[in-house]
Amino acid sequence: MEGSKLSRVLAGGTALLFLIGGGAFEASTTNGAVASVSDPISGNVSSGTAPAAGSVQVLASRHHRHKKHHHKHRRHHRHHKHVKRHARGGGSIYGGTTGRWGGSVPVGSRAAVNAAYWHSYAPGLNVPTGYSGNESRCIAGGVSGASLTATRNAINFVRSLSGLAPISFNSALNYRSQQTALMMSANKAVSHAPSRSWRCYTSTGAANAARSNLALAYPKITSAGVVGLYMQDPGGNNYGVGHRRWLLNPFATSMGSGSTNVANAITVIGPSSSARPNPAFVSWPSAGYFPSTIEPSGRWSLSAGNRGVSFARSTVAVYRNGHRISASKLRVENGYAQPTMAFNIPASQARSGAYTVVVRGIRAGSHWYTHTYHVSMFTPSH
Repeated sequence: MEGSKLSRVLAGGTALLFLIGGGAFEASTTNGAVASVSDPISGNVSSGTAPAAGSVQVLASRHHRHKKHHHKHRRHHRHHKHVKRHARGGGSIYGGTTGRWGGSVPVGSRAAVNAAYWHSYAPGLNVPTGYSGNESRCIAGGVSGASLTATRNAINFVRSLSGLAPISFNSALNYRSQQTALMMSANKAVSHAPSRSWRCYTSTGAANAARSNLALAYPKITSAGVVGLYMQDPGGNNYGVGHRRWLLNPFATSMGSGSTNVANAITVIGPSSSARPNPAFVSWPSAGYFPSTIEPSGRWSLSAGNRGVSFARSTVAVYRNGHRISASKLRVENGYAQPTMAFNIPASQARSGAYTVVVRGIRAGSHWYTHTYHVSMFTPSH
């Protein structure tokens, strides 16, 4: 799992970033910073020149048992398809799904979504990490309780919009995440496979890097802002939108988070349960009313709750206020939480309006399906 080099920093707060297996990309976030993305199965970015002020690197790590992990899932897929064909004579797109979490935000109500945004997400954008460590002495330290709460609330807000049950933070995973964040911060770089030559290297932090979303932002990160970066998942070659998929993994029960003033690690491959609520589809932006402030600059996606579903031959059409707009499907990449198809629409047409998304050619077993959903974008008001 050798990482690619972050070779240079562009002027104006824009960093040139690399995604393993995909080359370089530039991607601006809503605050003018830059995010590079990869996730715990596919992505890796290694050490290099520190980004300039106003820039951000965001990563989701490669799983350290990549081959074994995929073999396990292939066996699961074959077993799943066999069961569904036996039961239904061909498979069902709803196999293994249970519907939305009963306590999720009622996305059919603009007022409810607006209230949840201001209660659970927006306040955390101004919460600093409260980092107590010391990079120069390789002291990992920790973050404030307020910071952990804000990060967890932000994750659970985006999960709730998607109909998913909340996750908790695990103290053991928080500790590991903190060791990982220290390494990224001390080396001014991000990697899912840091070498022993790294400053502040620990085996705990290095091992955890392979199970985590990673972010490095200058001049600072905020407790909820880093979740926004992971959910944006930008980049021209970022086909898999892996950060987003891990945070929206229906089966996750517990994660961990650690931060410095400029780095964050969220351990996303951890405790899980197949008994968790699992909607047939999870989209981002989510269906129903959706705050325009967290719209991912035209990089939209649709995930299936049934792990046997394939989007390989799917097509997508998007209508804005009744008129069809450009929508380009990205290459389907599996191995990141649930099966997912990502697609781009023009960023200039993605921030306001009523959208209808039609995805055809979804395969489950020997059957083909079409899924249609609607997104009503609005500007949150306090």
